[in-house]
Amino acid sequence: MDWIRENKSLAAILGVIIVGALVLGYLLFGAWSSYSEAKESYLAMGNQVATMKSAALAPNKDNLQAKRALVEEYASNVNKLGGALLILQPPVVPIKDIEFQTKLKAKIAEVRKSAAASKLVLPAEFAFGFDDYTSSLPKAEVAAELSSYLDAMVELVKLFMLCGVQSVDVIERSKLALEQSSSPSATNAQSRNVRPGVQQQPMAGSAMLEKRQISVILTLDQGPLQMLVSRLANPSDMPFFTNLRLLRVENQMQEGPIRSDVRVPEAAPPGTGAEAPAPSSTDEIKPPPPAPVDSIPVIGQERLKVRMEIDLLKFLDAAKGVAVQSPATGR
Repeated sequence: MDWIRENKSLAAILGVIIVGALVLGYLLFGAWSSYSEAKESYLAMGNQVATMKSAALAPNKDNLQAKRALVEEYASNVNKLGGALLILQPPVVPIKDIEFQTKLKAKIAEVRKSAAASKLVLPAEFAFGFDDYTSSLPKAEVAAELSSYLDAMVELVKLFMLCGVQSVDVIERSKLALEQSSSPSATNAQSRNVRPGVQQQPMAGSAMLEKRQISVILTLDQGPLQMLVSRLANPSDMPFFTNLRLLRVENQMQEGPIRSDVRVPEAAPPGTGAEAPAPSSTDEIKPPPPAPVDSIPVIGQERLKVRMEIDLLKFLDAAKGVAVQSPATGR
């Protein structure tokens, strides 16, 4: 301290030098850190550019031609698939309006008879969703499409019988586009049978595909439900292309039974042969009688209420050439 008092000028100069050295060191450290970060970023960018240049899809003439060849091959395979789908789906057979009405009534009677034999309960007013056409004729230009639509509905109900569905509570269908211009009376009558949620809706790929919606509410058990979902996608069981869009499952009974509703089986009365056998003088060994019932299941025996929204898919003629006009082919 005495030296600083005696040499104030020199001490001030030394203090300035020390402070300047600290500031300069701090700035140098910051500059070095920024340099290191910039260098690492530059090296990473250089590696990325080198990787892109050596990649298989580098933007050069050879890779462009190879890509065009692959895209053309893909488009050809897509068109082949579309043609195969057109062959696999059942064809639309021309039919007159009066013939369609006759066919509809015959299919209703046939399915009702088969349902009775397989113990499938159908709605009282069952007409596959074609209720309007049991009493009036469809337009002539829509009769063939309605006939194909009816065939799909018949196959669906037959599949219900095959899978062991207990009852069909509701069965509805969306209208075809050609039916939209029907008379007001027919439109109002059909609107009572089709909820807004099952009206036919446009699809993005409408040029190659038409979607028809079928809505059903079923009563069945878990095993038949699993079988139905599996066989909907099996061409040998369902020849029409379908897509299960919505599936909602509920228990038939939302609440468990109260105690007064539970009935325990009564014991067998004497003299029916179910009581303990009397002692016998023979040496024959007989099994003991079954024990009396002391517990019964009260839940888990109810059925399931299932709502299904099924898309019936029809591929149009454009499906076998849809990929030709694709801009990705580079033509």
